[in-house]
Amino acid sequence: MKITDLQLEQYGIYHNASWQPSQTALNVVMGENESGKTTMLRFIRDMLFGYGRGKWQGRRGSMGFIRADGNDYRVYRNEKERWFEDKNHVKYAEELPAIWWHGLNRYMYEQIFAMGLEDLQGTAFLADDTVRSRFFMLQGGDKLSDVKKKIQDSKAGLLTGSSQGKRKINQLLSDLYEINRNLDELSNQEKEFSNLQKKQDELKKQTAALADKLEKDKDEDRRLEKRLGAWDYYRKAAEVKRQKELSQQVTMFPSNGKEQWNKLMNRMKVLYDQKTALQEKLDEYSPVKKEDIIPWAGMAGELEKLYVDLGQWRQTEKDAEALEQEKESWRIHFINLGYTLPLWDHPLNLKDACVNVDWEEGRRLSKSLGVRANELHFWKRREPEVEKLKEDPDENEGIRTEEEWQKVETMAAELEKLLHHEADIHAELERLNGEEEKRFTPWLIVSILFVFGAAGGFASFYMAAAGYAAIYAGMASIALGIFFYVLHDRAVHKKENTVAALDKELGEIIKEKHVISTRFPDKIPETTEELQAFHNLMQERRTDFYKNQAKKQAASWKMETIRKQEQDHRKWVEEGKTLTEKKQQAEKDWNSWLERNKLPITDPENLSALQEQWQKIYSEEGRGKILDVRLEQIDAKLDAFSRRAASIISSTGLSCPVNPDSIALIYEETHKKSLEWEALQEKNRQHEAYEREMSELDDSWDSCKREMDTLLNLVNAKNAEEFAEKVNAHEHRDQINRDWDRIRQDLRMYAGGEEEFKALWKSLETGQYDDWMNSHKNLSRAIEEESIHLGELQKSQGAVENEIFRLAGDNSITNALQRKERIEAEICKNLKEWLTLTFTEEILDQAQALYESGKQPQIVRQANEFLKEMTRGKYSLLLSDDGKRIAIEDSMHRQRDVKIWSSGTGDQVYLSIRLAMALSFGSQLEPLPIVLDDIFVRFDEERQRETLRFLMDLGRNQQIFLFTCHERTMHIAEEVGYEKGTGAFIRLHSGQIEQAGY
Repeated sequence: MKITDLQLEQYGIYHNASWQPSQTALNVVMGENESGKTTMLRFIRDMLFGYGRGKWQGRRGSMGFIRADGNDYRVYRNEKERWFEDKNHVKYAEELPAIWWHGLNRYMYEQIFAMGLEDLQGTAFLADDTVRSRFFMLQGGDKLSDVKKKIQDSKAGLLTGSSQGKRKINQLLSDLYEINRNLDELSNQEKEFSNLQKKQDELKKQTAALADKLEKDKDEDRRLEKRLGAWDYYRKAAEVKRQKELSQQVTMFPSNGKEQWNKLMNRMKVLYDQKTALQEKLDEYSPVKKEDIIPWAGMAGELEKLYVDLGQWRQTEKDAEALEQEKESWRIHFINLGYTLPLWDHPLNLKDACVNVDWEEGRRLSKSLGVRANELHFWKRREPEVEKLKEDPDENEGIRTEEEWQKVETMAAELEKLLHHEADIHAELERLNGEEEKRFTPWLIVSILFVFGAAGGFASFYMAAAGYAAIYAGMASIALGIFFYVLHDRAVHKKENTVAALDKELGEIIKEKHVISTRFPDKIPETTEELQAFHNLMQERRTDFYKNQAKKQAASWKMETIRKQEQDHRKWVEEGKTLTEKKQQAEKDWNSWLERNKLPITDPENLSALQEQWQKIYSEEGRGKILDVRLEQIDAKLDAFSRRAASIISSTGLSCPVNPDSIALIYEETHKKSLEWEALQEKNRQHEAYEREMSELDDSWDSCKREMDTLLNLVNAKNAEEFAEKVNAHEHRDQINRDWDRIRQDLRMYAGGEEEFKALWKSLETGQYDDWMNSHKNLSRAIEEESIHLGELQKSQGAVENEIFRLAGDNSITNALQRKERIEAEICKNLKEWLTLTFTEEILDQAQALYESGKQPQIVRQANEFLKEMTRGKYSLLLSDDGKRIAIEDSMHRQRDVKIWSSGTGDQVYLSIRLAMALSFGSQLEPLPIVLDDIFVRFDEERQRETLRFLMDLGRNQQIFLFTCHERTMHIAEEVGYEKGTGAFIRLHSGQIEQAGY
């Protein structure tokens, strides 16, 4: 195929740009940096293979092309939408590589057809199986490669060399090992069966003996329990008697006294829990003062100022040290300078200063006016050329740097997000305003019913229609009523709370928009309806920014070139002044001039050397004076820094040297302590709040305690336990009297008669119960232990019987043997399949090698022809069968390994191989455009010219695009094109495509 035209509707810096590349000549495209060259390269790839993932936004364009059969097509890509049409405008949804190019993907295209400078070095791509299968093997080769991949995957699914592998054969071998181990264990079952029968007989004997003993102990325990039963009656009678005496002690008690007591107890329990929890919080922390954390807080301002100047202080110290070293080096150099000057040849004295010398007089005496005239003549002919800047680059006064532009785009994205969020909130508010407000809910009715139920429960209790259960039910009803009323209140105010939250969030969004508007360079949109215009504005600003950046860069390079030319011109002017002065001084008296200026005796022709050597001394002496002045200034700065630092260090009380590191350490410590103090301030405030809350709880506790003391005094109780007992006895005094009579009657019936009752009562009062109870406890423990032991014996006996029964009818060995046979058969079957796959893979390897060997020599021969044309027969190509070793042979038949190639020769070799592979692909399937991007960087001018001649000839039949950013390469291409009578030349300027001609 050949590209007939490119339409870049919106792609990077290109907008509604078009280009009709040549189909029968080399297309040479020249574009400086930021001119759109890389964007054009990427557009061609995207038209052929589609946009990369996530890189389709804002990109639209189309490309027309003609196939080898003469049919015209056009491919369209509009962001995510893509299709192509034939000349009858019939649309197709498939991708071009899938239907025509035998599965060629973008990676393989860029390996062979699209070449940049970094792609030309090395032949690693020749060892890539995906590349070899499609370029050396071509039709059908990729199918062999795919089949090999499937076979390798199938083999990997059957067997792996790892001992921990989970493949099918590995798992079967593991199962076979487990079966063999189980068979070894099952071989010991006969001996185990005999041991179990003996154990069964022994367990039967132990079980019978233990059962007899357990029955006897239970009979004795029942006799003791009958005696102890009388004690229960006696204990109940004593307790009822004590309750009766307590009820007689209470004569006056309020009707709601117990309810008041319960409320006080509940309230005090809550207060106690709150105080306990609060006291734990108070004990966790003790308040501190700021002076305890930062003793030198008063010097914080001075410390901050000095910390800001630390960089200057450190730099000043470095400068002082460097100047001292420079001064010492200058002193040694100045003393030894005399030895380096042939006309002096003695050490210089630091105390003797150079006198001013009138060199014009010396030059007039040198009698070298002719020489000086010749020097002036040649100096005029060396005048450097200074170009003129045609126009000043446009300046973008708003946004100057890439960082500023990124900030603007970030603010724009954040603003767009805020507008969408604001629109969502307005929509939610409109929806809530349309909802009907609730005043009544089912929870309110349920709450009222529970309140009425609680009132009924309390009324039943005070009217003696029910007992304490009514009070508990009433309290539970009150709690449920409050719970359901809270649910009702939340349902009623749900809309109001939601609206308030949305209004608050809306206010925060408005504040954020205001903050962005103060920093945003343009007017911000107010609603989502203005976003489209805002997007257009941002796109326009983005385009203008990058255009100005490109112009600014180009102007900067031009100005730098002119600055260097002007600098050379100024040097040339200075040289002319010096020569003119020397010519004017040539007529002075030479000897008297040397004596007057204390210069060494020398010949007149050595005047230039004398002046140069004296100038070195004078310049070196001036440099030493400048160093002294600079040292004095730096010492003054260091003294000022040291005084400020000493004041701060003394205020901290720390023992540390006066240097920048100490100040930095103190500043960091101050910063840490400030953060610590800020955290402690919050803790101090919280501690004060806890203390106030504890004071309130103490007041409530004292109030409850006073009310409780009042109730205790009414019944003469010392504590809460005694109060509860007396109140309960007073409330149930009638029932207590009835219980007293009933218990005594029951005890008489248990004893059998009045005499037995009196005797039993008397014996119970003597304390024989303790002996009975100890005996009963001992027997109970013994019975429990014996029962447990008997249960364990019976369980063991049952387990033994079950195991004997299981072993008698166990078919595990038979099943294990059968399973072993099945596993071995499955292993044989899968191993046979694995060996078959291995054999098939080897056959495919040989077939692929034979298939490649048929195509590779043809490609190598063609690459060899290309290399000879590019080097005028100087080199020929040698390539190994696997493509991993490559060499060249010169005209003298001497082989040269890749290690000794020049970079330009290597580029020519690899270019010839790739071009041969590309043309081989085209001859078998379909020719595709070849794209070359700045491949001449390492070529000298002659190598560029020869390669361009070759590409011009090749481009008559094969469509080739050559991109470059070098003006010189473009000039050479135009010269070769004129020589060959072919070539298409295009220039790119900031997204504009200009046709330069053929």
